[in-house]
Amino acid sequence: MKGSTIIYTLLLGGFFSAITSFAGRTTGPGGKGDITATPNQKQSLRTIIIDPGHGGFDNGTHGLFSKEKDVALAISLKLGTAIQEAFPDMKIIFTRTTDIMPGNMPTLAAGLNYRAELANKSKGDLFICIHGNSDGHTAGEYEVRRVIGHKYVKRGKRRVRVPVYETHMVRNTRVGTGTYIWKADRSGFKGAAINERDESMTDSTGENMGDSTGTAIDMSTPEAKMRARLYEAKYFANSALFATLVEDEFVKAGRHSDGVMQRDEGIRVLQATGMPSVLIETGFLTNEEEEKYLNSEEGQNEIVRNIVDALKRYKATLEGRTTGVGSDSTGAGSGQSTPKAF
Repeated sequence: MKGSTIIYTLLLGGFFSAITSFAGRTTGPGGKGDITATPNQKQSLRTIIIDPGHGGFDNGTHGLFSKEKDVALAISLKLGTAIQEAFPDMKIIFTRTTDIMPGNMPTLAAGLNYRAELANKSKGDLFICIHGNSDGHTAGEYEVRRVIGHKYVKRGKRRVRVPVYETHMVRNTRVGTGTYIWKADRSGFKGAAINERDESMTDSTGENMGDSTGTAIDMSTPEAKMRARLYEAKYFANSALFATLVEDEFVKAGRHSDGVMQRDEGIRVLQATGMPSVLIETGFLTNEEEEKYLNSEEGQNEIVRNIVDALKRYKATLEGRTTGVGSDSTGAGSGQSTPKAF
């Protein structure tokens, strides 16, 4: 028991060295470091979960003429078709294919749980969530007030000094993409999600997740808990890798990129899925021009092509067939080290 604990602890140190380089904001597209992958990782990707954000009663953000739930669904359906064409042997599972809350769940929380549970039960090797973005202001134009002076007004028997405002409209110009990965300090959630999967199955690298005889591991033992943490670190690194490749492809297509990020409050569908997982913000619906792009056939096809190209590079890297990540790109985070695949 003690010897096994020491071995797992040493292994943890190696895997968690990858996590420390991704605290807060992680590598953006265009990093110049080499990717090193474990060679001969056959059948690295067999099942991909595609999750169109929102749905049903949950509209997401609004543009001038469209809703996020509809844009996310349109892009997701095209993405599934394109992946199937590129990889005929790959299984594609959607969390929804129509305008419903996944699972027809009555609440947002239940819908989020359904998405993660479906991904885990389907033994997905990669979870891709598609969204549109908002800068927090009204789509198109929004009102801005600024103080231009003060005046005194009478209130009862008193004179009170109050500000004088000038109001003007500001055009919403925020554009660009960004890809979120699960927050490293939420590792306990990810470990629990990993344990929800059948421990006797093989993971995305072909490695058996049970013991050497193929039987399920008793997850109550210290060794098994440490082993789950190893997979957390592994999936974190591979999530960061795929996210970086996605943003790199967006940059090569001429899009502005905010890079690869982690959100402080965490994202349920990322931390509750027992596999590498990303949430892709495809653009800002609050910007009039970008909303038109996101709703156009040309724009949606380009976004899908970018993600599929990233998927090809990700798969090749896992299988030890490539090195390097778009060193000629100049997106956010350019020049930083590139995450490694484990």
